[in-house]
Amino acid sequence: MLSSLFIRNFRSILELRLDFSFAEGKAPNGYKSLALMPFLEAQDGRRLVPCIGFFGANASGKSNILKALGALKHLAKLGSELADVFEPNLLNPKFQETTLEAGFFLGPHHFTYRITYSAASITEEILQKDGEPIFAISRLQAKFAPQLFSAAFPKEKLEDILRVECSDGEGRQAKSFLHRMGLGYPRLHQDLHRPFTYFESGLIFIPNTGVLPLSLSVDVLASAEGGDRSAALREITDVIRRLDIDIAAIGMTETELGPEDPDQRHVIVRRDQQTGNRLATNISSTHPDAAGNPKQLNFIKHESSGTQRLAGLVGLALYVLKTGGVLLVDELECSLHPLLMREIVLLFKNPRLNPKGAQLIFTTHNTDILDDSILRLSEIALVRKTTANGTIVRRLVDARNEGEDIRNVTNFRRQYLAGFYAGVPHPSL
Repeated sequence: MLSSLFIRNFRSILELRLDFSFAEGKAPNGYKSLALMPFLEAQDGRRLVPCIGFFGANASGKSNILKALGALKHLAKLGSELADVFEPNLLNPKFQETTLEAGFFLGPHHFTYRITYSAASITEEILQKDGEPIFAISRLQAKFAPQLFSAAFPKEKLEDILRVECSDGEGRQAKSFLHRMGLGYPRLHQDLHRPFTYFESGLIFIPNTGVLPLSLSVDVLASAEGGDRSAALREITDVIRRLDIDIAAIGMTETELGPEDPDQRHVIVRRDQQTGNRLATNISSTHPDAAGNPKQLNFIKHESSGTQRLAGLVGLALYVLKTGGVLLVDELECSLHPLLMREIVLLFKNPRLNPKGAQLIFTTHNTDILDDSILRLSEIALVRKTTANGTIVRRLVDARNEGEDIRNVTNFRRQYLAGFYAGVPHPSL
């Protein structure tokens, strides 16, 4: 469960700290039996939101919040080239480096991972567990927690890994230590491996770039099903049918392409990581025709972009719900009917469907959901931007705690669109 996020000098964000706690005081009466879960409970008693939606005008910086988490994921998981993820605020030169920090729960323990970097080097990298450092690195000078040491990996060995495998050879740290240890030395210690795995597979980021490949969604969900792609596809299909999409069945077949075989239209071609061979994935959907007989169609060619995106989104949502991860979706409403967007949010608010504490963090321009009393004060965040301060975020619960008369029964949508809370455009065409 994600508990906090700190961003400094990233795109439109100058300095921003986000809190994902349930901050509405005492728990609602009978909250354990409510149909809509008001909060998630961490094992140390902290209460966190299952959902948070970022609302705001175009170019306010909503997407940049999710992209910052995506950049942190890339640094920890892939050891990305720093120049590829260094995107400083170009309108305010207050800071020369970018700092990203995430707080998150893994079981009963709370971890914090922080990294400060430029296009040329990482100047600080810190991993903490329950407030105690696992490692703290500053300009290639490191302090390690004693539990990391063993006969095979004494302090000197860890220092060598940092100096040799994480540096550019010129005295600068170029790769994250967490990435190097998680990828290259996964059995060294769980206090390194579990945070690495969290960034590797616990955070799923969906950009607003249109269609999501269903085959990718099936593969991700299958990883939580013991590798059973057929079972994963059946689960996705069942949810799609329940969402009133007129599809009776979805099929998926995979064939190996020869070295001279050309790519095929409306077929997904990928390369097998083990054999290097190209594999063609053909996806079909079955609909009843006018006579009531089943008719098989090419899923990619004939289904709408909305149906394809929904199918991919459902698969990733099911994976996160099964694993207790975090789903980050930029423009959740993209190609979706408002009622379907509502159902995606409800998956995470349903205590029966979300027993492992999964979270949905999304941006949206669709305000219909503000009328449904689905999102609580702690789950609605309004985003605006100024040149002097960059992107600014204010949750409704913060406004209430600062004295404004806001209750969960308030008609958020009408007041928001009227500009009562800011975070809306003021066109003058």
